[in-house]
Amino acid sequence: MTNTIREAIRVLSRAGWAKDAFTDASGRHCIQGALYEAYGLCPFDGRQIALPLTSAMADDVRLVNEVISAQFPERTGGVGVSRFNDHPDTTIDDVVSVMEKAAIRKDERV
Repeated sequence: MTNTIREAIRVLSRAGWAKDAFTDASGRHCIQGALYEAYGLCPFDGRQIALPLTSAMADDVRLVNEVISAQFPERTGGVGVSRFNDHPDTTIDDVVSVMEKAAIRKDERV
């Protein structure tokens, strides 16, 4: 079984990382946009809209939020993934670190 959080990390590596957009005009993704693509759902159609989450994707988002809350509590609140992703202090290294830890947690639950 593919770990979709790891697949989202590969998406970010290939396409690039973005702030303030699920997917920007250059094809770069935020955390959630990368997860959408990992699940085969590309939310960018010229507008920034949130597609409904599948239950599996919602579980991945919860795992990522758990890691964010533990590692970067000052960057949480509201919509945790988006707030963390778009926070002025968040870097791509922070994003990858959080997602790798969430991927490990996902592997441990299987």
